[in-house]
Amino acid sequence: MAEKRCHYCGRLFVPDPRVGNRQKACSVACQKLRKKENNRLYRERNPGCWKNHYEDYVKPWRQKHPDYQRQWRQKRRVQPKPSPGEIQAEKLRRAIELTERTQVYLREIQAEIILKPSFRASSMFQAS
Repeated sequence: MAEKRCHYCGRLFVPDPRVGNRQKACSVACQKLRKKENNRLYRERNPGCWKNHYEDYVKPWRQKHPDYQRQWRQKRRVQPKPSPGEIQAEKLRRAIELTERTQVYLREIQAEIILKPSFRASSMFQAS
């Protein structure tokens, strides 16, 4: 596919084959500029689009659901970040837990090795 010139920065780019000649922007930054321009043009062409939105839709809905915003804020309350000391303590706790689990697994493997007769020992008993 032939190169095209970006409408926003002027650089040459190869359009995505799925979009083809319809692609106007070369990068994410240029796509954001394109979106911003399209939004501005829409608002210019439709000046009363959101004029009564709050009075017609939002306000009646909020009156029907008076506790919604309070509940929403409680669910999304920001938890305080742990201090560096708390982070280190958590890392140490996890390391100790991992070490303990590893020791348990090693003991199980060791017990299996001790309890299983070795190949040599079993062949020696069979030969005699």
